[in-house]
Amino acid sequence: MTTIPGKWGRIGLILGTSLLIVALPALPAQLVPISFNDYHGYTGSVDYLKRVAASHANITELIEIGKSNKDRPIYVLVVSNMKNGTTIDKQVKLRNERNEPNTQNVIPMKPYQGKPAIWIDGGMHGNEFTGTEVCLYTIDNLVSGYGSNPEITNLVDENTFYVCPVVNPDGVFNSVEAGIPQLQNSPAPDEGAGGQSAVPRDVNGDGIITQFRYKDPRGRYVMYEADPRVMIPFVPGESTSKDRYSVVWEGQGQPMEGQRAESALPSGSIDINSNFPEGWWKEDGFQGGSGYYPSSSPEAHALLEFFTNHTNILMVQSFHTSGGYTNRPFARWPDSRIDAKDLGVFDRILGKKYLELIGEEIPEAWKTEDTRSNAGAPAGQGRGGARPASTERPARGPLGWRHLYNEDQRTPTGYGLFIDWAYGQFGAYAVSPELWNWRKDTKGLPGYSGENDRGLWESTYIKYQETSLGGKAFLAWKPFNHPGSGQGEIGGWVAKYSPENAIPGPSLAGVCETHYQFALYQAKLMPRLEISDAKATVLYTTDNATDAKVEQQGDTFTVKKGKSVGKYQVVQVTASVKNSGELATQIARGAQLRGNREDAIWLIGDPAKVRFLEGTVWTRIGVLDGTMRIPAVAAPAAAAEAPAGRGGRGGGAGAPGAPPQGRGGRGGAVSDQQVRGTGNSREITWLVAVEGDTPLKIVLTSEKGGTKIKELSFK
Repeated sequence: MTTIPGKWGRIGLILGTSLLIVALPALPAQLVPISFNDYHGYTGSVDYLKRVAASHANITELIEIGKSNKDRPIYVLVVSNMKNGTTIDKQVKLRNERNEPNTQNVIPMKPYQGKPAIWIDGGMHGNEFTGTEVCLYTIDNLVSGYGSNPEITNLVDENTFYVCPVVNPDGVFNSVEAGIPQLQNSPAPDEGAGGQSAVPRDVNGDGIITQFRYKDPRGRYVMYEADPRVMIPFVPGESTSKDRYSVVWEGQGQPMEGQRAESALPSGSIDINSNFPEGWWKEDGFQGGSGYYPSSSPEAHALLEFFTNHTNILMVQSFHTSGGYTNRPFARWPDSRIDAKDLGVFDRILGKKYLELIGEEIPEAWKTEDTRSNAGAPAGQGRGGARPASTERPARGPLGWRHLYNEDQRTPTGYGLFIDWAYGQFGAYAVSPELWNWRKDTKGLPGYSGENDRGLWESTYIKYQETSLGGKAFLAWKPFNHPGSGQGEIGGWVAKYSPENAIPGPSLAGVCETHYQFALYQAKLMPRLEISDAKATVLYTTDNATDAKVEQQGDTFTVKKGKSVGKYQVVQVTASVKNSGELATQIARGAQLRGNREDAIWLIGDPAKVRFLEGTVWTRIGVLDGTMRIPAVAAPAAAAEAPAGRGGRGGGAGAPGAPPQGRGGRGGAVSDQQVRGTGNSREITWLVAVEGDTPLKIVLTSEKGGTKIKELSFK
């Protein structure tokens, strides 16, 4: 009879597979040439994506995630090393104890889903296609630099980039290929053709949509004195002796009071960026967002479904145009709905870097050296510790990094925004850059040096496009009797080249480069999981092991032998794991959001030959913090309230980064003896009985931090 201190755990039924890592050869630069001297639109973007996927199959995969109302596919290009990485379902056999065959229809995860991911999109508003170009530029730099640039190679090996250049295929196609500016999506076929008169159309038969200007005593424009081709806004309330004009898109007619001419659209269309579930309703219970209900547009639905099935996304960049600044959550809610730790990441980490990239002065309050380190912080401190008054957030943020909600008036500025959902319900650091500031981002325009003079800028742009763009961006004004508006002049800016998007050429490339660098910076912040030390120590061996039953006498558990079962080893397994990346594996309360989970560690072997004496097959270890020193940011007055979103579970329980208490059962139970440590590291111990020479391996898995494995050898 053999007596072993400790206790028997439940027997896990887990099977594992091995991981194959293959080195990739270096690739030549720009196998798929692309330039940014013009806009690619939907057609050019799709063609480029398909050629890149075919030429870089080892680091890309092209996925169709949905279709528009006009049946145009929505594509996501995955950029990641396709031959490394693993996921938990590759290591653990999927089981359905009630009906085993029901596991056959579960789609296996791809290896890149086991890596931290960043999402990048453009063209959600169809006439804001500068974002599409930034997406293409980012793809080009990633695939061209892989194998030759060590930094890019490492980021593509260790991370996943999901790039969706055109979220709104119909809007981008109409705005670029058809030359009809369209912000929203196209109506569904059953919506009919109501409201089509509001859509710009070619009324003079030259095949191009331009502008129409006409004298109007209530008009909002006057001619620029130095160049009468240019129309500049008239400041309301000022007096002028000049003739006032209205300017609309050709065929559009007089816009309604307060309406931007370029935003007039057919009825039944949906603003995709107001069609997401977070904050879609107003406080009075009535509709605030766009569409019949949240995600009623096929485009928003496609994004939501993709995110739901690709939960490794921790960073989100959703590009819009224009202004030259970035919005962060929330538009619907005040900052009191954002955890103070996340505010530190948003403003003092991401915001500070963005201001550096665009050349804007950083607020003094953001330069403070008073920080709290994530790594090894005691429970209840670290990222959520005490915050000195000297680090209070400024009442008004910088111009280049904005919080959309109107804190002064306590009113929302938008409902159902994508970044609000991506942060509030999905759990990602989501931002929305408004690309292109004509004063700051213009490059290579002779005669213009950054003056705050819109008339001068447009005049020099007109001259520039005559030589560098073949005169296709601006047409001379010609007399025209416009149906419904009467006598005036037709010409001006071609809709495709409206100055609301970056000027093709050096200006566009400059905007692309800035935001590509911002994406690289975000990728460098990603979690990096490591199994830093793991060993299996044999405590006891017998070549004539038997079945056994356990009897307890006080604190001693006695094993009574039964029939012989062969070789038998009692093995103590220990593992030290950590997150060596900059950021934690979840946002502050990310693990409490529905659909998200805490980090976990598995000890895997043949379930018929491995019995757990201490510990369980899988164990929750909480959320692994990162190593970056997060600046201490004072929480807003109501920061303790539950996070936004109807899908949230409310405030987080327990200290930040501390292992939670498990629910028992076959896995997940946590004890002080089995899991130790807080911050960015944990130490885990198991005691197992192993029959024969059964191999064991440890799998560390995190929803947004990735999955790592380590094979064990007995000592």
